[in-house]
Amino acid sequence: MRPDRAVTLQDIADRLGVSRSTASFAITGRGRVSEETRRRVHEVAQELGYRPNTVARHLKGSRTGMLALRLPPDSTTMSYYMEATFGIVEEANRAGMTVVMLPTEQSADRADQLVADAVILLDPDLNDPGVHALLAGRLPVVTGEPTPDGLPEPRAWVTSEHAPAVRALMDHLLERGMRRPAMLFPELRGYWALTVRDTFEDWCADHGIRPRITELEHPAPPEVIHAAVSELVAADKEDPVDAIVTVSDGTVLSVVTSAQQLGRTVGEDLLVAALVDTEVLSLTRPSITAIDLHPREFGRRCTLAALAVLDSEGAAETAPRHDVVPITVHYRDSTRGHA
Repeated sequence: MRPDRAVTLQDIADRLGVSRSTASFAITGRGRVSEETRRRVHEVAQELGYRPNTVARHLKGSRTGMLALRLPPDSTTMSYYMEATFGIVEEANRAGMTVVMLPTEQSADRADQLVADAVILLDPDLNDPGVHALLAGRLPVVTGEPTPDGLPEPRAWVTSEHAPAVRALMDHLLERGMRRPAMLFPELRGYWALTVRDTFEDWCADHGIRPRITELEHPAPPEVIHAAVSELVAADKEDPVDAIVTVSDGTVLSVVTSAQQLGRTVGEDLLVAALVDTEVLSLTRPSITAIDLHPREFGRRCTLAALAVLDSEGAAETAPRHDVVPITVHYRDSTRGHA
């Protein structure tokens, strides 16, 4: 039965036999609290009808209670960024924070006028002027993926172990008979894109294979993808491509369609794999082997990193923080052939 007065953090702490600070950390997602304790605190908070007074908390800390989120240009139709955004918003909501979306075309001179406590910047690209402006601005910035060389370092970043995953995927294709792989690479200059490209080239060098890389505009329309696939499967008639690795999640379905139109049978005489998984890739026939970057968890970790940065404001510690999110390779039917 809920009390007539407003439920406090102390009520939650007393119910669980923990300190008030532990209950506070569990509610806000800050500090060092185990997942089990956090779960129990949230259950009791819901049971008692606890409602955090976020306005008072933010006023007390001279904060706005808002996180600014900036996605890469031309990313709003890509499922990866949508899932990451959901994770960012869900975790911010748990902490009583509001997420505001920044326009990708925001001018550099407005970066210092943002009304927010921190900025979350996903996939910062070396060629994006908005990224330069935000990293040079007054607000602390947390990036989803580290900044590539040539950009200022953020206060914190979240990443994944991309290179081992790409190598595992390529090893799997090799076991299935791949000998002449090609990569369709978007014209991006961010840490993730450059890392997966470098890893592909290194893997090919380690196995004595000529790396074939076709750069595409980003995002690439279906006709551009079709032309690229046509050139790859038609080139080198004595040494045709037998596997295509796509980098962006908006490319792989067009690759499959184009390959079929060109007389290739995906999973038999042409293997197809993607470096970004989406739910639809498990439903296609054949389904597509892909790397699951766990974008919702990735987004959640970005918010937690931003909260940790805000909690440490004014502290002596200045070294950038970082977090690593595990990723998974899903091996599916499209890599059965050739063995």
